[in-house]
Amino acid sequence: MAKRSTLSKGVSSIGAFTRNNLERMGAVIDGMNAKTSKPRQYKAVNLGDDDYQQDLFREQTLKATQQLLGPRFATYGKYAKKVVPNSLFQSTLDGAFAQVAKLAFNWSQIDLPHEHRFANIESLDDEQRYALATDIANQNRALATMGGLTGLAGLPGLLADTLWLLLVSLRTVYQLAAVYNKPLTGTQGTKMAYELLANADLSKMQEKQALLAGIGIGKGLLDNAQNNGLHNELKNLGLKNRNVNFYAEQVDRVASQVGIDLDQINLSWVRRLLPATAVIIGMRYNSQLIDEVIGVAQATFAPEAKLANRAITDDSSSEVEVDKADNAQKTDEQTEQTDANNTDTAKESAKKDAENKDTADKNARNSDKTKADKKSAEQSSADK
Repeated sequence: MAKRSTLSKGVSSIGAFTRNNLERMGAVIDGMNAKTSKPRQYKAVNLGDDDYQQDLFREQTLKATQQLLGPRFATYGKYAKKVVPNSLFQSTLDGAFAQVAKLAFNWSQIDLPHEHRFANIESLDDEQRYALATDIANQNRALATMGGLTGLAGLPGLLADTLWLLLVSLRTVYQLAAVYNKPLTGTQGTKMAYELLANADLSKMQEKQALLAGIGIGKGLLDNAQNNGLHNELKNLGLKNRNVNFYAEQVDRVASQVGIDLDQINLSWVRRLLPATAVIIGMRYNSQLIDEVIGVAQATFAPEAKLANRAITDDSSSEVEVDKADNAQKTDEQTEQTDANNTDTAKESAKKDAENKDTADKNARNSDKTKADKKSAEQSSADK
């Protein structure tokens, strides 16, 4: 029992350490996203609606599989349609995605109880729930971003990245629903989780898939060119795909005109650069996509709109807006004070001018009187 207790404490310590570091990493990523993208308003999803479109994860998973298998995918699909009814295929696909959701749910249930704040979830107020939701969102933001590392694996990594992002996205939805005391359980909970993903703007996933697929194909081409020569590989690629045959011919023609032997080009540095580029693209897009899931989940489950909206803007950005408002208010107050001071100064100046005028008039009258008295005295002396 003592050994089991020690092992349990060790596992708990490692888990807490991992969660804390994921939260820090996710907070940093959130800050970077806030600086490079505009804050936006997310709309709550009316869960339970039967009329909703399929999420993009299904479509992109099939596309990633097609990219991975190449022509074999079309061949398998052609024969499969002759043997397997479409309804059975859709049912099998639904079952596979339901298993992914079940795995994500179990993962979320393993992790949440170890949050010490989650033990008293019923007694938390809205601000405390928001703080816990923010930490959990940062954990999942970091996990989703780390999925970009699968870009090192080329085309197989494309499929792995899609499934990993789906798993983390579902985990995010399940955990945020539990934090706001609206847990999604059972078959209906799975349906609602996918419904929420379908309402998130995941259109950037298509851009990411296209870029990563292109990089994967390019890496495969360079790998083959390392053995067969770039000239032969471009020729073979053009024969296999008519759409790229024109571009392959143009590259070959330009190279021959400038006297470059394609087979003598050192491609090692390019081959090393492509995986790193794929990782950067994958991580960047994943961080944006998980932000969409977090934003919609917060807007759906948070009790107040202001708490949901706070999740879609960086705190520093909010502080900047507040500072701008405070500065504007201070500027108005300073302007009013300056105007008041100017008014008082103008009044005092006018008062002084009036006093100076009165003094000048008085002096003028005294001068006239003095002149009159002097003239009168001279006249008297003349008379005498």
